[in-house]
Formats: sequence, C-alpha cells, structure tokens
Amino acid sequence: MALALWPLASRHFGNRATRLAGHGALIFLRSTPELMLAFVFLLLLGPSLLPAWLALALHNGALIAFLAARHADAITPGMPGLPASGRLAYELLPRVYPGILALLYYRAEVILRETAILGMLGIATLGFFIEEGFDYLMFDVAFFLLLITAMLNIAVDALSRRLRPREAPLDDPCAR
Repeated sequence: MALALWPLASRHFGNRATRLAGHGALIFLRSTPELMLAFVFLLLLGPSLLPAWLALALHNGALIAFLAARHADAITPGMPGLPASGRLAYELLPRVYPGILALLYYRAEVILRETAILGMLGIATLGFFIEEGFDYLMFDVAFFLLLITAMLNIAVDALSRRLRPREAPLDDPCAR
C-alpha cells in the first residue's frame, strides 16, 4: 500500500492539484483511526477478516507513504530528463525503499497489537479469539493466545533489529 501511495504526494510526480489531492488522501487515511475504518468496512463488507485487513493496510500504508513522500521530496534526482516512471524506478525508489522497509517492520509490531483490539469489533482476528476465551472462562486458552501475541511481537522486533542497518556511512546522502 505504501509503495502505491507515496508517489501521490511526492513533488517529483504529477502537478500541484494531484499532489494536493494525494496529500489530502494520505492525511485522511493516516489520521482516521483503524478502529473507525474497520467499523465502516465491517458495515459495508460484513463480518470477515477483510474489514480488518483493509483498515490496517490503508491506515498504516498511508502513514508510511506520507513519510516516504517527505523523504523523497528531500532528494534531488541526479539523472535529468527521465520520465516519471524512470525517475520512480531508477532514482527515487532505490533511495526511499530502505526507509519504507524500516517503517514497515516498525508498523508490523503495531499491527500485531492492533489485531487484538480489532477483535472487540467481532472481526475474527487474534483479539476476537482472546476475548472469546475470556467470555467462555477458558482462561488457559486466552492466556496462551496472549502469550503467542507477545511472542509474535518479540519475533518481529528481533527480526527488524537484525535487518536494520547498524550505521550509515557518513558520505551516504540518504543517511542525512
């Protein structure tokens, strides 16, 4: 979602009107809480995992896209004369992509925690099954699922720390 949305708000693509519309869409999506988006999608699409998936993808994708567009706006392209698709593929995306991945790993932890909250809406996420365990007084199942949620968060955090670059070289213009 972030890869598709960030060019909408970047100064390197489109005209002023399309950039303003892209900025407006990103601001709307990133400032609307996931619970509200999930509730609206739940009303529109019915009870399934799709409303939670759409809400989390749109909210977190817009957040990452907004930050990636700001990062891309600070980049001065070095190959003049490229069409927009070439500028995206060969200049900007290789420079912006590592930051997008770092933000994606960070937001993956947040998404795991948000799935527990989305279960309160009745969406079949991990939180739904935790709440169901408490409702039916199956505390062992609920505790086990809470433990699994914590272990997933720890695993994602460990993976993101392992994949994060240690230190950027001082002469790297993307590190500034």
